[in-house]
Amino acid sequence: MYTPIKHCLHKAPAGIEERGSEWPEEWPKRLETFPDWLGDLQTRVSADHSHWKAVVEKSYLDGLGINWTNIRNVLDMKAVYGGFAAALSSEKVWVMNVVPVHAPDTLPVIFERGLVGVYHDWCEPFSTYPRSYDLLHADHLFSRLKNRCKEPVSILVEMDRILRPGGWAIIREKLEILDPLEAILKSLHWEIVMTFRKDKEGIMSVKKTTWRP
Repeated sequence: MYTPIKHCLHKAPAGIEERGSEWPEEWPKRLETFPDWLGDLQTRVSADHSHWKAVVEKSYLDGLGINWTNIRNVLDMKAVYGGFAAALSSEKVWVMNVVPVHAPDTLPVIFERGLVGVYHDWCEPFSTYPRSYDLLHADHLFSRLKNRCKEPVSILVEMDRILRPGGWAIIREKLEILDPLEAILKSLHWEIVMTFRKDKEGIMSVKKTTWRP
């Protein structure tokens, strides 16, 4: 079926509430400066930024057993507003932000902050070479996908494909989801380095080994 080509040039925005009406701040100030076109989202993006800055500084950098000097390529599998990537801006890493196709469209916010990102359906393979990443970050991704993907094992196998041997994954989930994931990761011969549980939530730091099926 033929689809007519649409115009690729957009009209210049007239109102301050329209996206693109303000010139972005210089890097890295734009990570913490939120334009007027975000409207009510400004408060949520700011809160998300503060949350991930605190989590990274107080937990991720020192409390998970990860040697960050060996980390360069990072994949945030459910990025939302890019807060995790922004919190790592002082580290020598590059972060690819993924906005799942079933989630709200927050990719324009990620781009506005000067970050990079893509859309993706995690029920399908991710378009990248094997062993591309040093660290994968999954914050409540599996609980959001349990009604869409058939089994979580397919997502974990894809994570095993795109993570290099010796690479790391940080998984934050509900305990009812986290416990089965731990069993599957052990079957893939990943090393469970650290787990922490509080109330009904948990976090797991895992390391991929050199084992091959």
